[in-house]
Amino acid sequence: MRAEAVRSGLKRVPGLARVWRGLRAAHQRWQSWKSPGAARKRTAAYWGGEATARPGDYSVHPSFWLTSNEVLRDYVFPRFGGVDWYTYVHQRYCPAPRKLGLSLCCGNGHVERILLWRKIVAACEGVDLSPECIAACRQEAQTAGLTGLRYRVADVERMRLPRNRYDLVVGWMALHHLQNLPRVFAQVRRSLTRDGILLVNEYVGPARFRIPQSQVDLMNEWLARLPDQLKRELSGEVRQRAVPLNLEDLVAHDPSEAICSNQILPLIRREFEVVEEIPYGGALLQLLLGGIIQNFDPGNREHCHWLQKLYAAEREAMERGELDSDFAFVIARARRSA
Repeated sequence: MRAEAVRSGLKRVPGLARVWRGLRAAHQRWQSWKSPGAARKRTAAYWGGEATARPGDYSVHPSFWLTSNEVLRDYVFPRFGGVDWYTYVHQRYCPAPRKLGLSLCCGNGHVERILLWRKIVAACEGVDLSPECIAACRQEAQTAGLTGLRYRVADVERMRLPRNRYDLVVGWMALHHLQNLPRVFAQVRRSLTRDGILLVNEYVGPARFRIPQSQVDLMNEWLARLPDQLKRELSGEVRQRAVPLNLEDLVAHDPSEAICSNQILPLIRREFEVVEEIPYGGALLQLLLGGIIQNFDPGNREHCHWLQKLYAAEREAMERGELDSDFAFVIARARRSA
């Protein structure tokens, strides 16, 4: 009741709600800095719960825009010559299996399993903060009969990696959960073999998803055009407006979510030799389709037509410079001294 009264009072005073949100965000950051151990425990518990609930799934977010095969096939993969990410890496960078890989913040382990199945690596190590995640990874590897996978519990932001050990280091939808990125990249750089590569597939947009109002306006413009049947959320409610994610709720579930995502690309460009960088959008589609993508039936011509319209809207906004790409696929090598 007290929280509801505060929210009601804030709505009656113009501008006060924004100040309150700013103060709450600052408090969250202070608490995270003051007691990083507590934040890490909440993060580990959150992802451990997800891995335990669905240990075999490729994604713990069934309504995430990139879980849609249609979005991948028709919008993302054309940027990779029409093949999926793993085929692209295999053909261009790993025609023969690399000896040893490392997966940072491995989660439920699906990335490492695919790396072995596709013969991108001969063996791979996975590290994660969550003991539950590591247990799920080991179980899935055993079930799949993959003997080339090794897992351990470790804090990626604090661990020290051995020098010249890995031929491939992977950050797959994981680096945006890390705060001390300079240290992580320094460790990755020293751990790569002479011909080793860093593979990154990440959300690289605004930290904590604090997107500009113009981006929200564009989402609402398209949301208003969509028929109600396509806007029904998992709760059953029809989404009427797109709003930025609530920082308080975001941090309460996972204190690490998108904490320093906007630093990923600048740091990679500074610390590594970028071989290839492929931006593939998401500034409009991620938050607009998140939670409703499951409504788009690939066998329904009207639904597919709406998806094509949304693809075109994001592409055109990016071409006009109105939107940046919030997701990127990067291949990089460690910089070598002359």
